Amino acid sequence: MTIKQYIQKQGKFTFQELPFNDVDGLILSLLSYINFKGIVPKNNSRQIKLSRASDLFFKKYTEKEIKKFVPTFIRKLVLLFQLMANTERYKDILLYNYVKEVEQDTQFGALSMLLNDGTLFISFEGTDDSIAGWKEDCQMSYQFPVLAQQKAGSYLRKNVSIFGPKVRIGGHSKGGNLAMASYLLSDFLIRRKVICIYNNDGPGFRAKEYDSKVYKKMEKKLTMIVPEESLVGMILHHPMNYEVVKSNSLSLFQHDGTSWLVEDTSFLPGKISKKSKKLERRIFQWIHSYSDEERERIVVSLFSVLERAGVKGLSELRITKINKIISLIKENKNMDKETRKFLLDAFKKLLLFKEEKKA
Repeated sequence: MTIKQYIQKQGKFTFQELPFNDVDGLILSLLSYINFKGIVPKNNSRQIKLSRASDLFFKKYTEKEIKKFVPTFIRKLVLLFQLMANTERYKDILLYNYVKEVEQDTQFGALSMLLNDGTLFISFEGTDDSIAGWKEDCQMSYQFPVLAQQKAGSYLRKNVSIFGPKVRIGGHSKGGNLAMASYLLSDFLIRRKVICIYNNDGPGFRAKEYDSKVYKKMEKKLTMIVPEESLVGMILHHPMNYEVVKSNSLSLFQHDGTSWLVEDTSFLPGKISKKSKKLERRIFQWIHSYSDEERERIVVSLFSVLERAGVKGLSELRITKINKIISLIKENKNMDKETRKFLLDAFKKLLLFKEEKKA
């Protein structure tokens, strides 16, 4: 069944009647993508029930405005949020501490949720449509912590009390990395409060962070879930015991968590594709061919190309602009041969994907 059908079927049960599971972890991880500005309080002195937040959200945004939301999967997520507001399981969740920041060099979002089983769930937003967010993702290949990771650590330390409830942390895509980073950047007492960390198809870390003692301790609490055609989740170092889920979408669209399939109260098991395994090996080899300083130069060069192509958001990557980007990469004299080939292959595959989708 789909995530929507899961909410409809299991939504009649409270968390006391049906304990929290990995599917709930994904659903709450996705909620931080929704723009709750002016709806959910920025601090913990006030809280709002999810059902009330839904009422205010759909009064604030018209159906016409919702249809223009980007990335496009946000539209599906908004409808799931509306459905959640009418269930016993989710309607009374208390939302608070909402943060949404998009600046020149960073993109960060977070949301705190107090569940009716007495636990706290902290959700970190994944990459949005902004180029700042995608540039920051690439910076993770040569720097730790990037600004969003610093903000995630600060958010966890500020909003988790050693005398408060047990905590689950989660995120999708970049948000999954931020969930892990927030744990790595917190002290021992805060980490003790965390009972589970969800990384839903999010990137990993450099070797230095991956090999650290804190990461090895965190791994015992970490649940990593990827679709069969995973791309983002294969980037950088990650645990090898990840869970694979089937999706009702194809290729790159499987990254959309709302497309993942469920069996009762668990994800429908899948098998990682040969394409994803091959991509994982290639990314690993490419990254380890360069020092942090060299990776930084490559990232700066890539985003200089995107800037010259006039790209300000991921949704602008249409066929004409991808063709322009390919031409600019070919002309770029600051890239070495291997990097140029790697980026050209990536954008040519994206171009092919766009043309197939259009057809």
